[in-house]
Amino acid sequence: MPSDHHITIEGKKWLLRFTTLKGDAAGWTFFDGAAKPRILIDENARGWSRVETILHELAHAALGPNISEEAITELARVQRRVLKMLYTITPKE
Repeated sequence: MPSDHHITIEGKKWLLRFTTLKGDAAGWTFFDGAAKPRILIDENARGWSRVETILHELAHAALGPNISEEAITELARVQRRVLKMLYTITPKE
């Protein structure tokens, strides 16, 4: 069952939905050409892979469609590594 969240990026309202996706992609970003801008994340993704997918799709939404897939992927990987590092050194509450 889809889980919906509403977020604002650069003043634009986006739908962030966790749902079952077909194919190999763990996430998709649909821009202005779509009825509503939305980000879909595979609900089966778990752990740090899920975090990286969310970061990847948020980067697409924030930076737009003209940034290369390689640059978006590298940005998401770096952010995930930093978050993971900070998570492991921060005392858990």
